[in-house]
Amino acid sequence: MGKMVVGREIELTAIDRFLDALPRGSSTLLIEGTAGIGKTTILQTAARRAEDHGTRILSSRPGPSETRLTYAGLLDLLDGVEDDVFAALPLPQRRALDTALLRADPEGPSADQRSIATGFLAVLRTLSISTPVILMIDDIQWLDVPSRHVVEFAMRRLENERIGLIAAARIDSDAPSRASFGQAFVTERIRHVRLGPLTVAALHDIIRAELGHTFARPTLVRIERTSAGNPFFALELARAILDSGESSGSARLTVPDDLRELLTRRLRRMPRATERALLMAAALSQPTIETLDAKAILRAKAAGIVLVDERGRVTFSHPLLASAVYGAADVDRRREVHRELAASATSAEERARHLALAIEGPNEEVAAALMEAARSARGRGAPDAAIELVELACDLTPPPDRETLFVRRLELGRSLAGAGDPHRAMDVLRALADEAPPGLIRARALLLLGFLSEWADGSVVATGICEEALLAAGQDVELRAEIHAAASRICDHDSQRKRSHARAALELTERGSAGSRLRAYALLAFAEAEFKAGQGILHDVFEEASRLELAEEQADPVRTAQRSHTVHLYSDVRPSDRLLGILRLYADELGPARAVLEKERRAVTEYGDDAQLARTLGRLAAVELRAGNWALADRHVREMSKVAERTGEGVVAHRRLTLEAELAALRGELATARKAASEALAIAESAGWPWEMAQAFATLGFLDLTQGDANSARKHLDRVDESYRAMGFGEPGLFRHQADHIEALIAAGDVGHATEALDRFEEQARVTARAGGLAMVARCRGLLCSAGGDLDGALRALETALAAHATVGVPFELARTLLIKGQIHRRRKEKLLAREALVRSGEIFDQLGSRPWAERARAELRRVGLRRADPRELTVTEERVASLAASGLTNRVIAERAFLSPKTVEANLGRVYQKLGIHSRAELGRAIAERERAAAK
Repeated sequence: MGKMVVGREIELTAIDRFLDALPRGSSTLLIEGTAGIGKTTILQTAARRAEDHGTRILSSRPGPSETRLTYAGLLDLLDGVEDDVFAALPLPQRRALDTALLRADPEGPSADQRSIATGFLAVLRTLSISTPVILMIDDIQWLDVPSRHVVEFAMRRLENERIGLIAAARIDSDAPSRASFGQAFVTERIRHVRLGPLTVAALHDIIRAELGHTFARPTLVRIERTSAGNPFFALELARAILDSGESSGSARLTVPDDLRELLTRRLRRMPRATERALLMAAALSQPTIETLDAKAILRAKAAGIVLVDERGRVTFSHPLLASAVYGAADVDRRREVHRELAASATSAEERARHLALAIEGPNEEVAAALMEAARSARGRGAPDAAIELVELACDLTPPPDRETLFVRRLELGRSLAGAGDPHRAMDVLRALADEAPPGLIRARALLLLGFLSEWADGSVVATGICEEALLAAGQDVELRAEIHAAASRICDHDSQRKRSHARAALELTERGSAGSRLRAYALLAFAEAEFKAGQGILHDVFEEASRLELAEEQADPVRTAQRSHTVHLYSDVRPSDRLLGILRLYADELGPARAVLEKERRAVTEYGDDAQLARTLGRLAAVELRAGNWALADRHVREMSKVAERTGEGVVAHRRLTLEAELAALRGELATARKAASEALAIAESAGWPWEMAQAFATLGFLDLTQGDANSARKHLDRVDESYRAMGFGEPGLFRHQADHIEALIAAGDVGHATEALDRFEEQARVTARAGGLAMVARCRGLLCSAGGDLDGALRALETALAAHATVGVPFELARTLLIKGQIHRRRKEKLLAREALVRSGEIFDQLGSRPWAERARAELRRVGLRRADPRELTVTEERVASLAASGLTNRVIAERAFLSPKTVEANLGRVYQKLGIHSRAELGRAIAERERAAAK
């Protein structure tokens, strides 16, 4: 039976509404109030009502002593979940949860918090299939940080699942700052219920039910005023009045007005042995009757101070009692108890925490114990707990031992970076790099700082930091090789420096004793540097790197699972696969690039790495923009935007704005495009990011070209080309500005500079020998010939471009080439050929959703001046679809070949059948053959 609930009709109605809505999707109910106001009573009532609804309850009631115990709350929540639910989890998630919950030996690869969180989410979803599930957490402000992050991770990702959270949180000054738990959730799916004071009548009912006594109204009024309507305080006042014997209506209240003093007086009336047992219970994270003086604890239970469950676990009947017990003891008694508890602790983490509370001032023995505890917490997938322990170890390291302190501060920086807190990590590493002398520690601190700075401060700053790390590294060959490789991978503003660092890394790993991992890393740095210099994709280098990665995995899978240079390693995405996928995006190998990026997206989503997910989504959006799947690109950008809000990385924010601008410009949303591109440029210029500035100028140049402003387009694209050439890149797919630049130069009347730009572009395209680049070069050659009056040469160049386009799935560029071809035919008075090219161009633009370019094609078509076509004649698109269908291709293959959707193919075939008076594909084949024979006569 729970406690009596009176005066809480509004709160109980909120619970009923929450339970009624649970079958329609996930939501959160946060019950807030001061200590003793009745949150636990409301929560217990909610649990009874939820069980009446057939809902499964997973509950936890953390206390102040459990706040720093790793995954104590998660242990409570998953206590009692059937083994077969865990057995059904994917192996990485099952292993991570088993390690976190101490269900398995933590030896082997460390568990990571993201795998634990995804495993917890999977458990909830599995349970919710058969019955609704509610997480019920009392005093959530005391929930340990690792458990809190796991619960927040799960709740943020729930939508339509029948999984809810009801939590009680203290909001008074004694509650820790993490009481603002609900801030992590979707606002529209969380409801706050604030518990206020109870009336005199409600307090009368509670006192009578709990103490079996009634007071005269004057006494009740004084109790209500003194307690401010707080039921716990009112009960303690009533108990004190009864103990004093002053319970008549005219009696003065001679009990303290302060609740803490009231509780302290009550506790001091207990025997000394009981008082000591209670102090130990308050200091322990999970006290049991076996670990305490059983007789003394049972005496406290009889007095209503503690509860003992069927498993012998001891909890205080109210958290305020635990605080009162601990607060009433002087410092020496607390330290004595913590020393005693440290001696009997069974886990490294609990022993270290007790030792830290048992001393005053720095102590190397305790600091070392805290570092060991941090390793244990990290092994259980609790990075936040590990960080706290390492910070405490740094504070307790004796000042004279500077070398040990530097090692621990480097570990703190690594831990912060691994836990997704790059800004704090950078602060720690900068301070360490400033104080540490040249050598391994300083070089490692700078190397990690360089990695973190890349996404926060850009390539220029990050490369400089890596080069500073080289100066500190001395003659350590492996460390120098690693730094050179890192500097090369980071350096995206100077091709010569990028290649120089990559070659240095390669040379050092050739003559040194570098392992497979480092050699593979150096090879990938070299492959990337050569690609961006214009040497194409070095497949043999990627194959060697992949072999080395596989050898490393087979030789030491544990170490491989725990190590990574620039990004997290995922079970099914190797660094070589990932980089090759990115380079294929630049090379317009969109299918293979998409496959790798989708694979990485699944892996990072399962892992919960928001920072890497935002970057991967940006690259996927770029793939779909090139492929003409603009609606899908839009979804990727929107999701990227939502994820990026949680990471705060400046470069990711810039990339999102650039993608938004490019997509808006393609669609004709010109004001939106200019605003986003201008914001992206402002961010890049303020930060001094050359690569990002070039991206923004390229987008603005294309936008100007779309609007027909050749002079403005030329100015913006001149800036891109100047930066591109200054950075020394030779890969034409990096900024994709050359074709737009040449077109703008020709339109602005600067044929001389256009010729020079085209010659450079053609040389780069010839080296890489990719169809996409060659198609763009041929189109630009056609424009240049046209500008010089050589229409025959222009057509030959455009036919070459179209032949190259046929092997590259970039429909927007195909449509632009067809538009120019139509213009040339019109100038040659070849109206039918002009119409064919322009109609097909306009149809592709329409299919993509590019309003301004489709209108440009239609405007050119109107200038052709042909009479209205016979409605029975096939359009260019219908002719093409009919010809492909007659050859036996499926609708899906036809859609891919013609850059149409399958539905558009079906609609065109329907019109073809109607115009030709046929009903089947067999008839279509004969009809097309007859048309071709007639056209040949």
